[in-house]
Amino acid sequence: MKRFMKRAFAGALALTLVVPTSVSAATYKDISDDHWAKEAIDYLTEEGLVNGFEDGTFDPNAPVKRSQAALILSKALGLEANENGVTFNDLDENDAVYDAAVALAQAGIMEGRDGNFMPNDPLTRGQMAKVLTKAYDLNGEVTASFADVSSDHWAYEYVGILAANEITGGYDDNTFRPSNETTRAQFAVFLTNTLEAAATEPEAPEEPEEPGEEVDEEILQLLEDAFEAQLNLESYTFEGDMGITLDFPIPDDLTEEEAEMIDEAMNMDMVMRGAFQADPFITEVVIEQDIPAFGESMVLPSISTETKNYQYITDAALLGYPEEWQGKYIEMDYEEMLGEEMDFPFTYDEQMELMKEIYDVLIEHIGTDYFTLHDSHDAIPGDVDYEQVLEFTLTEEELVELFTIFEEEIIPVLEGIFSNPQLTNALGLTASEAETIQAEMESDFEEFLSKLSLDEFKIIQAFDEDANIVYDTGIIQFSFTDGEETITFGIDYGMSISNFNEPVTFEYGLPENEEDIISFDEWIEWQEEQLEELEDFEEIEEVEEMEDAS
Repeated sequence: MKRFMKRAFAGALALTLVVPTSVSAATYKDISDDHWAKEAIDYLTEEGLVNGFEDGTFDPNAPVKRSQAALILSKALGLEANENGVTFNDLDENDAVYDAAVALAQAGIMEGRDGNFMPNDPLTRGQMAKVLTKAYDLNGEVTASFADVSSDHWAYEYVGILAANEITGGYDDNTFRPSNETTRAQFAVFLTNTLEAAATEPEAPEEPEEPGEEVDEEILQLLEDAFEAQLNLESYTFEGDMGITLDFPIPDDLTEEEAEMIDEAMNMDMVMRGAFQADPFITEVVIEQDIPAFGESMVLPSISTETKNYQYITDAALLGYPEEWQGKYIEMDYEEMLGEEMDFPFTYDEQMELMKEIYDVLIEHIGTDYFTLHDSHDAIPGDVDYEQVLEFTLTEEELVELFTIFEEEIIPVLEGIFSNPQLTNALGLTASEAETIQAEMESDFEEFLSKLSLDEFKIIQAFDEDANIVYDTGIIQFSFTDGEETITFGIDYGMSISNFNEPVTFEYGLPENEEDIISFDEWIEWQEEQLEELEDFEEIEEVEEMEDAS
């Protein structure tokens, strides 16, 4: 809340609602002594924050443009644009508002919509509520209720916070009219009230009760050390195995052979190995999987960089690919697949920074309630050299408790992280799209959780003296019941990690020349051809069946 008070008047004389000439508060021709906004307009004028026009008017009923609000806020907050790739389709670098708009977008105050800033659009009252709340870090308990701002309205929280800080009381008919334009007079009153709220020292909030048991400082320290070690890893190798089981009702109309093939496919065992390198970022994962129905074993190598993924083809015939694809790489360029509007690369460092923010939130609200520290554990193989073992387990009852903590305490904090304009821009989403997706996810998740039954959840990790995870194993099994059908899914794995910060050798590595690459478009085109051939074949079969029947 103190950002404005620290720098509020640094650029005060430069702040304007329009390009003005200096006019004192006492000489506005269109602001009478009994004008409802006179006190606020006089105050802001005397402080050099707003001015009138050359003809001596203030024009209180004219709308405030988004560009004008951006110029005021960026200068008031001392914000400057940095080089993180935020641009707007409707702004040129030479535009007067360009730097201000970019700086506010980077700060998460004004994001625009669909890649546009809309500088000449009026600032609506709902937008104004959001901008002031974010710009001055306002907070407060949302208790006010306006007839035209329901709890699912996008501006509900922002309008409620303004009301909680006595910045607004709405209209006499108990409406806020969030879609209406914000006039110059309204802006003056809202800005004045906001400055007063920002200058008022809030009462210290009550300390929240710690969820569950007290935090174990030794476990907490190990978790923090482990994450720090992960952040600083330059390289490592890994190898292990994974089993996946899936059980669901098999249709009665299948042949015995078809039912047997499905049953075999629902129980998969695979061996995994690979290597990680941070700079340049390369991760290689090689999976070997038995295919009982064909009496074959399939090798599936996958190599990822920050911008691309490559699938190396070792078994073209088994996969049904053309023979000439053997030994080549299917290239999946993230930007080509997801569109140029995506802000790639979404680098490894950026991903780890985001994970660190999420990690801190989880630790703050969950603590160590579900962890147990051991000196040794039967789940860790005897040939693994380790110092400590951390076990994370959940019962079904604890899962419900954990999700309650997520819903009430963690998700509201994560909303702030995921609403960061840099992240939404990297994901190719507008702010409104991100809000819509989030609301849908919350709704779908609650329905999913009501049908979920946790049978077993256990993750066990062994750490060396440097807090590196040297062995990771776990088993997770749950059931999902929808109507009368129940689907059971289970996964168990064991992974050994070693060679930390040592030079690594990739088994398959990246393609060395263009001739070894099959483009994503070429792969998609081949799949479409196969689908067309299958449809043609099915049509021929249908015709033959009809002829036989006749």
